[in-house]
Amino acid sequence: MKKTLMALALGGAAALAQAGVIDFNPPAPVCSDAANGNGSIVGCANYGSIAQSYGDVPGVLDVQYSALRAHDTSLSWWDGDYNTLRGVAWAVGGDGNSAAQIDLLPLNGMAVTVTHFDLGSYPNNMRGTHLTVSAVGGPVLFSYDGNVGGLPGNMPSSFDGSWTSLSGIRIEWHDSAYNVGIDNITYAVNAIPEPSTWLMLALGLGAIGIAARRRS
Repeated sequence: MKKTLMALALGGAAALAQAGVIDFNPPAPVCSDAANGNGSIVGCANYGSIAQSYGDVPGVLDVQYSALRAHDTSLSWWDGDYNTLRGVAWAVGGDGNSAAQIDLLPLNGMAVTVTHFDLGSYPNNMRGTHLTVSAVGGPVLFSYDGNVGGLPGNMPSSFDGSWTSLSGIRIEWHDSAYNVGIDNITYAVNAIPEPSTWLMLALGLGAIGIAARRRS
């Protein structure tokens, strides 16, 4: 009885939850034949352009990639040597003039939470960068200035948090975003319960309370 009532109260919101990892490993359909990422999907090769459709979940999440110092240009793809990462996204421009941006934009009134991503450094070493995680159109939620990659065992640097926004989460890094690449972006998208859902939850919890009192 308790499980049934709770399922009825939470089922509507839970059904709209979505979690995933944006992993640039081949053979996923990561790349496009157009520099801006809006062309046909093609197999990835080094210097390939990340497809703007990659990571999208229809009706749930829109993922957008930008090399900010190059007009109308998506991020690029590289196979290896960003420490132990296999398949990364990076920005053209060189160490001293490169900026990368990835926006995870929730759809249909949902909220997105980013919990993890890795930054590696080419070629299998340590390199400095400036990193921010922000709410799109809102405040900076996390920032880091320092070296990434080159940890014992040639490991990349891992960043963990719980960065949530209704407007979207923006991951941006620069100087270098050329020899610093990203992988394994872990996220969850959840519906914001409607007032009716909260009412169902309250009624369900109330019914559980009444049933418990009757049993006692």
